[in-house]
Amino acid sequence: MADEKERPLVFLGFKDADWCPVQEWFDALPLDHQDEIVSLLNILGNRPPGLWRRPEFDRLAGAGGISEIRMDDDIRDERGSYSYRIYGYFGPSNDQYTFLHAIDKNLSKERNDHEGKRIARERLGQVGHGATVHRFDFESGNLGPIAKGAEGKS
Repeated sequence: MADEKERPLVFLGFKDADWCPVQEWFDALPLDHQDEIVSLLNILGNRPPGLWRRPEFDRLAGAGGISEIRMDDDIRDERGSYSYRIYGYFGPSNDQYTFLHAIDKNLSKERNDHEGKRIARERLGQVGHGATVHRFDFESGNLGPIAKGAEGKS
């Protein structure tokens, strides 16, 4: 049996009632973009969290307990250039990382995504106080565009 420290990290997502915003965001991405994100998460998930480093990971010191997973390079294809960010935290258990909010940073007008970090911090405060987490599904497939209005929910 593998030592507990050798087990891969389990990825979870924020859930408020029946709404799983990061899962919805991920499911709406093109399949090739999903594959790029899953490849990065497989690397991180099999590495002890203490070894997670820039450029793929940033602990976001002073950001209220949240951190950021990001692609080292933008994803570029015939549709354009995409700079995805997933905000989250280690927990609720030691072997888990929970996604709180995700964006294409290229859509933001600001270099520092204050709004995305605010949403992530707010959701972190809601976990256990009305909101829960769910096991993230990396294989649900592309379900189409994000429902109208969902990206503005917090």
